[in-house]
Amino acid sequence: MFGYIFRIGLICISSMCLAQVKQDTSRTFMPSGIRFGVEAISLIKSNSNEGFQGKEISLDTDFDRYFLVTEIGQSSRNLEIQNGTYSNDGKYFRIGVDVNFLKKDPDKNMFFLGFRYGRSVFDEVTKYTTSSVYGSQQKIISNDGVQSGWAELTTGLRVRLWKYFWLGYTARMRLGASVPANAQLLPYDVPGYGLTFKKPWWGFSYYVMARIPVRSEKSRLRTTK
Repeated sequence: MFGYIFRIGLICISSMCLAQVKQDTSRTFMPSGIRFGVEAISLIKSNSNEGFQGKEISLDTDFDRYFLVTEIGQSSRNLEIQNGTYSNDGKYFRIGVDVNFLKKDPDKNMFFLGFRYGRSVFDEVTKYTTSSVYGSQQKIISNDGVQSGWAELTTGLRVRLWKYFWLGYTARMRLGASVPANAQLLPYDVPGYGLTFKKPWWGFSYYVMARIPVRSEKSRLRTTK
């Protein structure tokens, strides 16, 4: 299922790119800037929610109206469950492409649609207490080094606030999270994805970013014949 979704996403994005190149061969696909930033919601939750700690950084580079995107993060979670606790800790990344539909904005503001491939590696532990005629017993079930992959369809905005500073958000529909079938504990919460039993899983990220120009827009080369 996941492999099928991943292939369909790549085919759709590749088709969009090829169609645009055929329509306008005067465009240049040399990057004009690198934009990087932090995800604000994770930082706020880390300071306001004792059961969550996390951080995420984002990096994108433009190739005309196509943006190559990388997102890297880390998170840990502690939850109370019936008769016990659940905790996890892991790292994740997402890579993909965003297509900007504001083609002629001189400030390079963005309204985009995109695709991501995400992958996470994490540990998780469940501790719970059982009662019997022999008294109460604490049991521990854990998974170490669990790996999970998934696909995301994305949309959002990036707006230039002032000079090199930007604000923006990404809305995500996450699909097809893979989990190992032979794990001692059925994975419950995947860092970077969310709850495994909710498919699809919707997400929202808010970014504070800065952009570093790598060449002048006035001097970009044209590929006209």
